[in-house]
Amino acid sequence: MKRHIALQGIIMLVGLIALISYEWSCLVKNANAIPAFARKYGFSCNVCHVPGFPKLNDTGNLFRDQGYQLGADQDIPTHESISMGYFPLSFRTTVGYQRASVRTDGTGITTGGFGFTGLDILSFGILDRNIAFGVVFTPGLGSAGFGTGASDSDLESAFVRLMRLERFVGVKSEPGDYLVNLRVGKFELDVPFSEKRSPTLNTPFVMYHYLPGTPYTATISGTSTSSYLNPNSFAIGENQPGAEVTGIKKTSATSGYFRYSLAALTTNAFSGPLSGCSAGTTCGTGGRNVNFYGHMTQSFGGYGVVTGQRIGIFGAYGTAPTVVNATCPTCQAVAGSGQPFSRIGGDVSLTFDGQWNLFGAVMHGNDSKNLFVSQGIVNAQNASWNGAFVELDWHPTLLPVVEMPGWLLSYRYDVIRNERQGDPTFAKHYNNVNSHTFLARYYLHQSSRTDIALHAEYNTYRANGVGAGGGDLLGQTMLTGLDFAY
Repeated sequence: MKRHIALQGIIMLVGLIALISYEWSCLVKNANAIPAFARKYGFSCNVCHVPGFPKLNDTGNLFRDQGYQLGADQDIPTHESISMGYFPLSFRTTVGYQRASVRTDGTGITTGGFGFTGLDILSFGILDRNIAFGVVFTPGLGSAGFGTGASDSDLESAFVRLMRLERFVGVKSEPGDYLVNLRVGKFELDVPFSEKRSPTLNTPFVMYHYLPGTPYTATISGTSTSSYLNPNSFAIGENQPGAEVTGIKKTSATSGYFRYSLAALTTNAFSGPLSGCSAGTTCGTGGRNVNFYGHMTQSFGGYGVVTGQRIGIFGAYGTAPTVVNATCPTCQAVAGSGQPFSRIGGDVSLTFDGQWNLFGAVMHGNDSKNLFVSQGIVNAQNASWNGAFVELDWHPTLLPVVEMPGWLLSYRYDVIRNERQGDPTFAKHYNNVNSHTFLARYYLHQSSRTDIALHAEYNTYRANGVGAGGGDLLGQTMLTGLDFAY
């Protein structure tokens, strides 16, 4: 009954937003760029976005892959047409109302209130023709998170990327080709579909963050009571420190693009439980091992977001530390006895009529049984699981009755299916996940300096058997608010 009432509420809410937004759509006709690059180039927003921030279209993805440049004189930050007062800096946050509930084994929590999500301070651009950079800082804010908890301060990204290194060895390339580029620092991995560029604000891509033994929850954590220890905390959805070689080439035979990314990542960010850590003490985490991630795609008839289709493969391999350093148990990034894990998968993106984008990915994960042996689990075994998601985005540009140029409507289904648990006393279906996300987003105003969108998002999910009595965890989140950038 509660779920039925909540679903009725979100339907009514989306309907109200649709009515208000349609009235706005009759008034707002011009669509200009997202702030930082809009101030530099004077772009309209739909040159790089679908139909506004944050999702990139074909042109926006190519602009990013080519080091935030067009190949024109105006790219250079000292070009005479760029005001010397210009600085490539943007701010983004979301204000509104959020409601969340979760229950298991007959007990539950419901919370809701007005607030804001936090704050992103972003700067991207080029330092010289073939030197790009990116910085994303999220300051710690005690009142962020719609009252559900403070936000942590972190430098989410900080990198420099050297472009077109092939020119140093005499390799000839076409003007639009960037065959060898080197990025060093901390950055988002080249995942099949960027979580940072997803229009959803409340709901993660589940398979990007799934860890065997750790019950899946969204928004409200700590409500499940059944779990087992896993020292592997690697997730492809988290920004990672490392070095990455990338490249992109226009393929005339397919009228599309071939892309690749090969990254070497350090493991100093691991935060799982380590053997040899005495109770009540703070032990160091991580180790200076190197893990690897790669992704390759081929598109046909375009980039594969607004025009054309795209297929790809990706994977990760590495080791997670399991034992603290006996010489200095509290030292950071010196843990050892790394044990292996792997992730491998494929992705696809299909487009139709410039309005529809259907995309998704599947991934198989495996964590070595030695990760669980290190936690004292009897008869430990390899943990293996499969994850997937599929999303349909609709940007309705041409309808028989009404124009809806500023809308983006989405649905995403996330799923996790476990094949084998690291702790054999847990059922095979333990922590299987089903997640459904619905989104309606309308762009109220866009200019060369400011962007604001009306946003409504609803998610419902189930995690199997994570309660103390083996019951399922059921969760719902709802967010409606104003997402804006300057």
